[in-house]
Amino acid sequence: MELTELKLTARRFGLLQKMGITTLEQLLKTYPFRYESHEQLPFDQWQKGDTVGFAGLIASRPAVIRLGKNRTMTRFTVISWNQELQVTVFNRPWLNAFPFGETIHIRGTYNGEGKVTAMQAQKKPLEEGLVPVYSMTKGMKPADMPAILDKALEHLDQLPDLVPPDLRRRYRLLDKDTSYRWIHRPPDEKRLHLAIRTLKYEEFLCFQCAVQSESALGQRKTPRMFDQALAEAFLDQFPYDLTADQRQAIEDVWSDQRRDTTMYRLVQGDVGSGKTVVAMAAIRACELSGAQSALMAPTEILARQHLKTLQSAGIEAKLLVSSLSRKEKQEVLEGLKTGTVSVVVGTHSLFQDPVEFADLGLVVADEQQRFGVSQRRQLLEKGKGADFLMMSATPIPRTYAHFLYGDIALSAVKTMPAGRKPVETRYVRGQSMKPVLKDVLQGLKEGRQCYVVAPAIDENLELDIKGVTSLYEGMVKVLGKDWTIGLLHGRMSAAEKEEVMTRFKAGDIHILVSTTVIEVGIDVAKATMMVIYDAHRFGLSTIHQLRGRCARGPVQGTCWLLSATKDMAAVERLQKLQELRDGFAISEYDLQLRGPGDLLGTRQSGLPAFVLGDFEKDPAIMEAAVQDAAAMLARRDWPPLMEYVRQARDSVRYID
Repeated sequence: MELTELKLTARRFGLLQKMGITTLEQLLKTYPFRYESHEQLPFDQWQKGDTVGFAGLIASRPAVIRLGKNRTMTRFTVISWNQELQVTVFNRPWLNAFPFGETIHIRGTYNGEGKVTAMQAQKKPLEEGLVPVYSMTKGMKPADMPAILDKALEHLDQLPDLVPPDLRRRYRLLDKDTSYRWIHRPPDEKRLHLAIRTLKYEEFLCFQCAVQSESALGQRKTPRMFDQALAEAFLDQFPYDLTADQRQAIEDVWSDQRRDTTMYRLVQGDVGSGKTVVAMAAIRACELSGAQSALMAPTEILARQHLKTLQSAGIEAKLLVSSLSRKEKQEVLEGLKTGTVSVVVGTHSLFQDPVEFADLGLVVADEQQRFGVSQRRQLLEKGKGADFLMMSATPIPRTYAHFLYGDIALSAVKTMPAGRKPVETRYVRGQSMKPVLKDVLQGLKEGRQCYVVAPAIDENLELDIKGVTSLYEGMVKVLGKDWTIGLLHGRMSAAEKEEVMTRFKAGDIHILVSTTVIEVGIDVAKATMMVIYDAHRFGLSTIHQLRGRCARGPVQGTCWLLSATKDMAAVERLQKLQELRDGFAISEYDLQLRGPGDLLGTRQSGLPAFVLGDFEKDPAIMEAAVQDAAAMLARRDWPPLMEYVRQARDSVRYID
């Protein structure tokens, strides 16, 4: 159901659009992020810092104080509980809103000594009981989301019932309508927990059905038989010894290729751990078996880097990307169709309809989480029983990988190659680059390059978040005379991003100011410095992935984590990164602290997401969902769930 049918005001409709909420389902799944217990306690029970609610008479004329930048502070006195209370309201400078002698209902923070800072000041009585609190976008009033949700809850019949009745009975779950009503308007704490439990199970079940429906494992294929000695000779050419983890991963892959069921394997390892060698070994084995291979990369510049790596190892590969001329594309397409091209490296161009293979035997997805499920499926369907090898630099603990990726085989490349130095990480308190600028400038003079990373494109003064655009402009003013500064973010076109990264790799750009789009990037050997602003706003796994970008050369990499947060738990997390260097250990630590959000942030858009589900707290529900999803996919007798899974899979798109 479209939101237009709710007949919202233009302002409220615009706010939801701004939040990316376009359907009734998205709106109803915008759950409160917390609940406040609203009781109107007597004044003698108030403690400093408490959230308090009360009604009283306005006993003085309001005074408005201008604070600058369109900010105001309005003060007046209220008589309540036989006390004279001084009330302060921010950014409501309308004197007629607080008329002398009228009753007003206040909710706010008690500051001690009879002073209250109001969050709500209204003529109608305050809500009591458990009151939901929703995240708000700029321009939204506290009353907007509750009012919008009240209208949405009138249309619950438009929402599909995704959990079949027998499963609801088995686990004593609430019905669909009741679960949504109680999570948004909880009568009490007990019924709120019942609603959360029901909707958690629904999330896990939908996710598992989508994941398991995509599992390639178990499909019959013709085993890929190849000469082991020739495959080993390929590995012997490298001027370094492979690590034990690399050797084991390669043996796992070769064993899968020889089986009569399709390979569905994920190779995990930190940035720079040597996963590419595993992929090359798989490609070489496939080539020796007489079949074709396709390597997917999320960006053209990364595809070109892979092409160069393969060719330098003696593998004759061709490139298929959108920037090729029509003639060049046609030559590659013809070669794939006739079988004269055995290895192709490309981006989303590989998914296009004109691409035909003579005998596709292997698909390798680098940074596989950057591709939508439907694109991977389209490419796999271009070959009969093609093996599928995925590579990821975001290590996921084994305990959770099977839940996230379905029935998948795992290989871990944990040992870093000899001579590779871990990045030196330093936590710096504050929001300014000034404490580290001297070290950065010295590095630039030595011929090194630097990444500067911020969490947002635009600065957000309300949330005090640095944006790359303002940082870039400031750095150009201060350092632009001596150094070339580049800018990179997700709003730029693919061509613009490619151009910036090419210039950075060539050394034409000295400092690259960027969002996390560099998390999956190319190797720039001289870029051995990184400054991360507002580091507390990133998950540890994301920071670890980012800092891996400045460990691609022989010089010791340095990463400075800037943060002005006063949250001691967040500070402790950042300080932990100064000692934690193993991506698997960091994932475990991050998962314990933050839940699965940071890991799931790398999942494809379109798949059912976890809003309520928690890996650490809900293992029993997760395991039940795994078993139930398998049974549901075998039965296929609950159409609403099957249709939901189909739509979820088809809506997953390529992410760049």
